[in-house]
Amino acid sequence: MIIEQTKIPDVIEENIDKSKIVLADNIISNIYPLFDDMYSEYLSSTSNLKNDYKKKKSELKKNKIHLEQLISELSRVKKILKLLDRIEKMISSGLVYDGSLKHETIILLKIVTKLSNEKIEFHLGNTLNTITKRFSK
Repeated sequence: MIIEQTKIPDVIEENIDKSKIVLADNIISNIYPLFDDMYSEYLSSTSNLKNDYKKKKSELKKNKIHLEQLISELSRVKKILKLLDRIEKMISSGLVYDGSLKHETIILLKIVTKLSNEKIEFHLGNTLNTITKRFSK
């Protein structure tokens, strides 16, 4: 039988509690650096993930705002196209050649891109009323 020497202290029955404490301290002192390194790596990876999350969230917010602006611009352009289609229908039916309506239509065509959404809605309704009056006769 081969006896190997280790650094583990012998346990004597007289001081068994003290021996347990010394043994536990030795185990903790040898294993603690391993856990400490793992924990610090865990903390750093967690903080990196949190930072990435914050960056992506802010980028997503910016993209959302940009898309909302594009959608509102698209709806505005669709309204302008609808207005221009109605004006084209008025021209093709000969309604625009009346005196006051001709002047009003020319001014509207010059400033149509500068109008607010409310004004565009107003002119859409106005042209629709004019067209329906013409075709209802």
